[in-house]
Amino acid sequence: MNRSLWRIALPAAAIAMLASAGAQAQSLMPATGESGLRMPGTGAAQAAPQPVPRDASTDGIAAVVGDQVITRYDLDLRVQTLQQQLAQQHGGQAPAAAELRPQVLREMIDEYALAEYAKQTGLEVGDATVQRAVQQVAENNHISVDQLRDQLRAQGMGWKDFHSQIEREILIARLRQRDVAGKVHVSDQEIDDFLAAQRARQGQLAADAQLHLAQIFVPLPDHPSAEQLKGARTVIDDAAAALRQGRVFASVASEFSMGPQAAKGGDLGVRPASQWPSLFVRAVSDLQPGQVTGVIRSPAGFHILELVSRQESAALPQTAMQANVREIVINADSDASRKSAVHELQSVRRAVESGQVGFAAKAREISQDLATARQGGDLGWVLPGQLPAALDAAIGGLNPGEVSQPLMLPGKVVLLQLVDRREHALAPGQERAVVRSMLLRQKEAKAFDELVQDVRARTYVRMPGDDS
Repeated sequence: MNRSLWRIALPAAAIAMLASAGAQAQSLMPATGESGLRMPGTGAAQAAPQPVPRDASTDGIAAVVGDQVITRYDLDLRVQTLQQQLAQQHGGQAPAAAELRPQVLREMIDEYALAEYAKQTGLEVGDATVQRAVQQVAENNHISVDQLRDQLRAQGMGWKDFHSQIEREILIARLRQRDVAGKVHVSDQEIDDFLAAQRARQGQLAADAQLHLAQIFVPLPDHPSAEQLKGARTVIDDAAAALRQGRVFASVASEFSMGPQAAKGGDLGVRPASQWPSLFVRAVSDLQPGQVTGVIRSPAGFHILELVSRQESAALPQTAMQANVREIVINADSDASRKSAVHELQSVRRAVESGQVGFAAKAREISQDLATARQGGDLGWVLPGQLPAALDAAIGGLNPGEVSQPLMLPGKVVLLQLVDRREHALAPGQERAVVRSMLLRQKEAKAFDELVQDVRARTYVRMPGDDS
């Protein structure tokens, strides 16, 4: 289930950091590797957004979720935003609004249901938290709050609606942290089992590896005559000769193939290896993407296959991105001390970002982790999984030089600065930390999907045309 169709502008890192309630939360938004997403319409190559016209038809009800209403206007605005994002990503091409609307509506229903459930189970988001998130959105888009308001108005979104959207995002992030991330664990035995399974099948094509194949196909009847066999063989050999001359596979397929996919350059699409004929899997198992097989004979006829792409299932990691990180730690074991620590570290963050002070100098001055404070907060080069999950998640949302929001962990509040990243060849034993991080993400994603389905099943949802 895709949880990342549309999030107007609030950066994943900002939501997660603001939503911290004892530990770092992950939001519904996908990790981008950047500190935040730009507002739709701010990219230089993107056309100025057009507001969705508001009329009687768009002010109708798209769905009722609990005691909340999703209007057609809100739905159309999100569909338009998604179209703009997809067009920017795919060279101006985007699906029609009618194709996107059902999926976007499902996403919105899930979002409203989760936020309502979060409130019903005791989670709250204060006005100050929302205001800080709004400021963070503006900062990440390099504009003022007033400019943010103007851009939203130009796209047809009201300021109050935007605040409500941010509040829902933070509520969902806190819900995810409380009910999912904080309860997911990976044991040493699970890591051992994963590594053993991966090593056992190294050099083999996994059944769930995704194979994208294309073919040139010349069919044969069930009991071909010698003449039919010779004619088919001549055609497939001519195709093979054309490929050896350097012609593009799709062009040769369009000319010679007699299969139904010939008009599409022989493209057969993407399937798991287990769903392809074993003859095909064996033929392409040693190929690299872009390479082609020789002539293959099957009961149906003659084939030449191209391995367009191959996406292995989770393979045994050989490398990982290391992060060079600094920290400032303030001990805090009560609500009052945590609030004070967050306030102090927010001030430090602003001072570092404005160039008034260096992060390392401030770490030496105020950090209460004495071991790292003496080193200017330097944690050295760390791999995914070597730090607590809260810190891992925050680092993933930073660019080199950037500083995180204050992160609340048990007994302390932490501020991080990402100094640099590099790809690192894993030494024996280091892959365990990477695998732990990967399995945690997989488990959390699965548990969150289950939470969404459970909440949705227990939430009253009604759409126009429903009989109930």
